[in-house]
Amino acid sequence: MKALVYIQPKTIQFKEVPKPKIKPNEVLLKIKSVGICGTDLHIYNGGMDLPTPLIIGHEFSGIIEQVGAQVKKFKKGDRVVAEHVISCGKCSYCLSGKPNLCSNAKVIGLHRPGALAEFMAVPANLVYKFPKSLSFDEAAMIEPLSIAYYAAQEAGFVLDKKVAVIGQGPIGLLVDQVLKQAGALVIGIDIQESRLRFAKKKKWVDKTINSKKQNVVNEINKLTNDGADIVFEVVGNEITAQMSLEIARRDGEVFLLGVFESPSKINLMHLVKKELNVHGSWTCAFAFSPSIELAASGKIDLKSLITHRYPAKQGIKAFKDAANYSDNRIKTVINWN
Repeated sequence: MKALVYIQPKTIQFKEVPKPKIKPNEVLLKIKSVGICGTDLHIYNGGMDLPTPLIIGHEFSGIIEQVGAQVKKFKKGDRVVAEHVISCGKCSYCLSGKPNLCSNAKVIGLHRPGALAEFMAVPANLVYKFPKSLSFDEAAMIEPLSIAYYAAQEAGFVLDKKVAVIGQGPIGLLVDQVLKQAGALVIGIDIQESRLRFAKKKKWVDKTINSKKQNVVNEINKLTNDGADIVFEVVGNEITAQMSLEIARRDGEVFLLGVFESPSKINLMHLVKKELNVHGSWTCAFAFSPSIELAASGKIDLKSLITHRYPAKQGIKAFKDAANYSDNRIKTVINWN
């Protein structure tokens, strides 16, 4: 089969590789659509030290080609998506309802072959069917939606709260949408004016702040009494991490979703003096089913986020273009026949 194989930073090859053989508890997927995630770009840019060669990709949709001997829930031809964190089910985190924090976790696209190939083996317990009302491209966006849904759910009751979302990339825009559905007043923050205009036009945010052109603290103070009730940092940058602490109100909440390539130096006195409640948010747990329901109901718009599509044979160009964030790009999807 053909696959896009990560070799080293900035180097991906489109080449022939062996077709995977499934275990009794796995299914073989014929891949249809794969989203290029921020984590994939971190890998592509050399931000993660991983054994190579490696087939990356963990935002995907496909059709079941084969089911393992122990699999009863699915059949050949089912349209499905799947989670990418393989948890052990035995450690204290798994047993306490936090499989995303599993001590023995293996991640599809990092520790085992991912979705940038014609076929991929996946444990059946990670797989979910999706309705025909969603296209394969939209279904590939269920994974990032689940990340946004999980983080917003961790924040709890947000009705009428003033919530700032730092970063209006794909995850940030999905966080916006989930928060709006829950009744929050959403303030979108980014340095790209095109993304801010897009979010405002789609009515996913109530207010926008361009942090490259405006003083974010001053603008937040104009919109709130004492700072944002809740802040989501969805960038993974020292500057935006610092910003999240600065714009949250006293006794406010901060959720860090961004993937940080290196340690950050931030002023922790903001946390101390304001008694901030700071949370990390890592992948997701129990968020795929509600995310599929939200998307299928039309309450969340996934299609509008997909701005660029490439056939698999142009996957090398897709990564180069996505890494340059060219052409007002939001989400890049690679299609397999």
